[in-house]
Amino acid sequence: MLNIKRIILVNTLLLLITPLMSFAQTRDGIHERGMMRNRTNVQTEGSDYTIGIVKDTTRLRNSLIRFISNSPTDDDAAAESEDDILLQTSSKSIHRVKKDFSNLTEPIALDLIDEKGKRYFSFPLENYRVTSNFGPRRRRYHYGIDLGLRTGEPIKAMFDGRVRVARRAGAYGNLVVIEHYNQLETYYAHLSKIDVEENQMIKAGEVLGLGGNTGRSTGPHLHLEIRYEGAAINPTDVLDFTKSTLIAERLELTRDNFRHQSTRNSNARLANNKTTTGKNGGKYVTVRRGETLSSIAKRNNTTVNKLARLNNIKGSKIKAGQKLRVR
Repeated sequence: MLNIKRIILVNTLLLLITPLMSFAQTRDGIHERGMMRNRTNVQTEGSDYTIGIVKDTTRLRNSLIRFISNSPTDDDAAAESEDDILLQTSSKSIHRVKKDFSNLTEPIALDLIDEKGKRYFSFPLENYRVTSNFGPRRRRYHYGIDLGLRTGEPIKAMFDGRVRVARRAGAYGNLVVIEHYNQLETYYAHLSKIDVEENQMIKAGEVLGLGGNTGRSTGPHLHLEIRYEGAAINPTDVLDFTKSTLIAERLELTRDNFRHQSTRNSNARLANNKTTTGKNGGKYVTVRRGETLSSIAKRNNTTVNKLARLNNIKGSKIKAGQKLRVR
């Protein structure tokens, strides 16, 4: 009863404060929305940005209410594996099958710009800041780089290509994946709006959607991934984020670009524990450190949904030492 009263109180205060904040002026007397309408480098004006402000404010209010009521926050959800979430929420695969490059001996050379073929490059957005890098993050691996932005900012295709994915995709929220002529793929996630269709051809610099805060996201940003034959590459190996340019017009991939993949494969082999039979005839495994529902499901030829049903799991959180029924 006390929690319900606290929720009602906080919600009421926020409902009163939000309209006042939206009409607040700067010290120079310039309203923020009016200032945004006067910017010359924003292609999407007025309504999209205003809607973005309302959505972001609503999301903040809902997060505070969940916090007061001791329910899980978006930060808790963000710690879950993106692969786990995608397997639970999407019947159609988002990722290509990852190729193993741990034994790569010769560099793979990829032309990123082709003047003769009139294929060029465009940085995906203006006015951003790096908020999270590629690599281990909390207990999971972050396969891209996060670029903070304002909801409604236009997002552009980095290279020419074909739109392979343009839909809602679990943790990614609204996602666009573009397949490029050199077998690279670029991922643009958490969009507030998608402006392209699957199988559509797109040129570098064309707007594919608007930045946002959809999916498992704690604030407006673009989650940007670069993959080669399904395997993620650190975007900082390709892009100079201080200058918003390519590091080089030709990308040479070596085993070092995929060293995170070989490390994770080694960890998976170490965690390859055997199943045991329970009194009821079911098959069980003990969760090892670093394992996820996704990795256990793949190793035991089952699915995340089946594991969740067998073990009465809501979401995808598991912990080391926990016994899971797999059959």
